[in-house]
Amino acid sequence: MSKIVRLALATALLGALGTAHAEEVKLTGYLLGAPPAGMPDVVAALNQKLQPELGVTVEIDHIGWSELNSKYPLVLAAGEGIDWIYSADWCQYSPQAARGAFKELTLEMIQKYMPRHYAATPKQAWNQVKVNGKMFMIPTSTPDRKVPVMLVRADLVKKYGLKPVTKVSELEPYLAAVKKNDPAMIPMNLDNGYDLAQPFGALVNEISPPNTPIQISNNASGSPFYAQYEDPKRAVNSVVEEPYATAFKKAASIMKGWYDKGYVNKNPFANTVLSRDSFAQGKSAVAFANSQNVQETLAKAAQAGFDVAIVPMLSRTGTYPADPFTNNGVAVAASSKNVEKTLQLLDLIMEEPAYDYLVYFGLEGKNWQATADGKVGLPPGVTPEKNTYPPDAAGFWFTNKDIFKPLSTWSADYVALRGKVKGMLFNSTFTGYAFAADPVKTEVANLTAVWAQYANPLYVGAVPSVDAAFQTLSKQLKAARLDKVHAEIKKQVAAFGAGQG
Repeated sequence: MSKIVRLALATALLGALGTAHAEEVKLTGYLLGAPPAGMPDVVAALNQKLQPELGVTVEIDHIGWSELNSKYPLVLAAGEGIDWIYSADWCQYSPQAARGAFKELTLEMIQKYMPRHYAATPKQAWNQVKVNGKMFMIPTSTPDRKVPVMLVRADLVKKYGLKPVTKVSELEPYLAAVKKNDPAMIPMNLDNGYDLAQPFGALVNEISPPNTPIQISNNASGSPFYAQYEDPKRAVNSVVEEPYATAFKKAASIMKGWYDKGYVNKNPFANTVLSRDSFAQGKSAVAFANSQNVQETLAKAAQAGFDVAIVPMLSRTGTYPADPFTNNGVAVAASSKNVEKTLQLLDLIMEEPAYDYLVYFGLEGKNWQATADGKVGLPPGVTPEKNTYPPDAAGFWFTNKDIFKPLSTWSADYVALRGKVKGMLFNSTFTGYAFAADPVKTEVANLTAVWAQYANPLYVGAVPSVDAAFQTLSKQLKAARLDKVHAEIKKQVAAFGAGQG
């Protein structure tokens, strides 16, 4: 064998080994919620596309809602087998970034490895993701245009001869009628994560000035601090001072009345079934969601023959703070050994239509198909109940949703709601602000523990006395140095406001 032939064979072998090595790169990502049944098929199809294009495969795990606060930081702290993870301003972004759990990114890196996403994302988005002047999140290019909503059975309202429900505070006659006439149903079946504070928070918003909680920790269910999002002076109040002390106690009193009368499930703290899932199954009469993630529930309810009323849950001024770009995003784990490949993968998933449709809607022909009128519909024989990969269900909420066509399953009421949402949204004076807990991290940890122990029962009314329970909550919060954390928030908000001009 000649030297030239041997050299050629050696070169070919090295090339083959290099290709094989490239194909063996596995990128592991984490999303939130429960994976739909069709997730393995979608991941397999995704890998078929990724192997020839990037020379990688992906493995995707999910962190359930009930374990979010415990498992999310543990996955990042372990640092093994993770390249990327869903992140958001409400989902541990700032504290995890401050702890060094995420890879610091630069715009130069985004331009080089995510050119599609860089082109699609407005400049202000990159400013919003900064923590201590550095960037650790890749924000969505299309913030959700959504408001929280409550679903009630309009067919039952008609059956009982009741007036339509237009806000949470009007629920009692409906809940009482369900309890009396449909004993097999739970009027309001709250889960221990997403749902827990939803009706309570809506009641507070009906009573108090327009507000939104300022998250101080990984506890996504609530906070002892409220930001008045329509206030140009950016007022921040604690729950123990007015106007929120009165609003908090009034909301808790309403919830206690409902809880004591059996309108609310007796142990929501142990329940992992979302209210919207039990609602779609006909097992409960009220569901809580937002105007984006409610689509699957509405489709399943329609399939079951339910007539559903969609009730936006707004402030007493009829507004809701618009989502910042950081409300949906994705971060690269600091421990990832495949940063460039991870960014290239995310660029495809977030902005390339073929990839975006795949991860959001599933397999074309099995989970969805284009209709003659240009909408996204279901293939023949597939119903919302049988669809193994419903839209929005897998957790890829950070992708570009402006790419998508309307769904053929949208009801006239839902189409009308989407048309009104933009007019309900208010550009909060706090948009882009994120609390940095490091200066008071011990106090924040103590407040978080107090809040979980003493506020959560008030959320659902599971207390003997609202006044006594609130007094205990206030005492415990003050002992945990509520005042010190409040002062730090005010200091940070003042600095943030000065930077906004």
